[in-house]
Amino acid sequence: MSRLFAPGTFLIPEHMNLCQWSVIACDQYTSQPQYWQKCREITAGSPTALNCILPEAFLEETDASAITSIHQMMTAYLESGLFSAFENAYIYIERHLQSGVTRKGILGCIDLEGYEFIDHTSAPIRATEKTVPERIPPRMAVRDGAPLEFSHVLMLCDDEKKQIIEQVDTSSLRKLYDFDLMLNGGHLAGWLISGTEKEKLEARLKAYEESHERLPYAIGDGNHSLASAKVLYEQHGKPQNLRYAAVELNNIHDDAYSFKPIHRLVKADPDALSAFLKAHESSDGTPVECVIGNRKQTIYLPVEQHGYVLKVLQDLLDAFIAQSPGEIDYIHGRDNLMNLTDDTHSAFILPALTKDSFFRHLDKYGVYCRKAFSIGEADDKRFYLESRRLY
Repeated sequence: MSRLFAPGTFLIPEHMNLCQWSVIACDQYTSQPQYWQKCREITAGSPTALNCILPEAFLEETDASAITSIHQMMTAYLESGLFSAFENAYIYIERHLQSGVTRKGILGCIDLEGYEFIDHTSAPIRATEKTVPERIPPRMAVRDGAPLEFSHVLMLCDDEKKQIIEQVDTSSLRKLYDFDLMLNGGHLAGWLISGTEKEKLEARLKAYEESHERLPYAIGDGNHSLASAKVLYEQHGKPQNLRYAAVELNNIHDDAYSFKPIHRLVKADPDALSAFLKAHESSDGTPVECVIGNRKQTIYLPVEQHGYVLKVLQDLLDAFIAQSPGEIDYIHGRDNLMNLTDDTHSAFILPALTKDSFFRHLDKYGVYCRKAFSIGEADDKRFYLESRRLY
């Protein structure tokens, strides 16, 4: 059996409209409360996972009573007999995205003893981006004492030959759900992995972990929620019931995964910014295409110590803003970036990270800087459906 990725007992609601039950990850649409209001309208009068999570769009409005209400709703759902339990289980998942591609995954549990979110760790399960400490306490508050865990964590493996997830044969497996998700979420289907298929899967996982001993897994999405689970587990003295956390395992080489760059838009004095960056250029550095003060140019930045140009650029921009009036924004899409560029907004056009170097770079240089990449669109993020008992 895998030593890091294990089966769990998962709870799935039955005899109800799963479209109303299943909602998107809580850290999406943080600046669009109208999205979450639409969710409320869709789920009104029905049991829903929305009652068991805390959308970050409303984080500043939340107090202790809201956390208590979430825990009480979880308890009520448990006592109502809403769920069917699937013990010692993995679930094979196919998510049909709006783009037309299908992302394959396996729901299981990771051992938090093997996970670290600090930088430059040697743990076999690592964060991919820097963790922001102030984002952890609100998530801990929801999880601490909660009878149920709902997870939106997506964990990546580096399986270029597609020998783990893609080899699951569903022909003999029981289908657990098959339905359309709300609000452009696409379609979701899941099968219970059992019998010989489960034995084969665990053999493949074991072989993969042995052949990728230094870094078999990296957290692609939901790291702050997982970091909260880790901190809580340690603060409570490492009880067995909190040792594992649910994640969906995806293959970074899945055709549905695409890394997209997140560009930088800087509002600051363009002449001062240009002079500052030129003072840190290297003649043999990596080129960065930019538009500063409506002037197209290329700057050349040294990357030897960091392995990728974004880290160098981010550090320089942070240093400039620390000493000069201005701010940095993070923009998805080159066209969007160019539309925002003017006399006071300078654009820095960044390349996408590559799949073949992603794990190697993480192992060598540590976690990526904040907003280093985007995996898919907001609607593609994991939806809450399955849950686990914590207490």
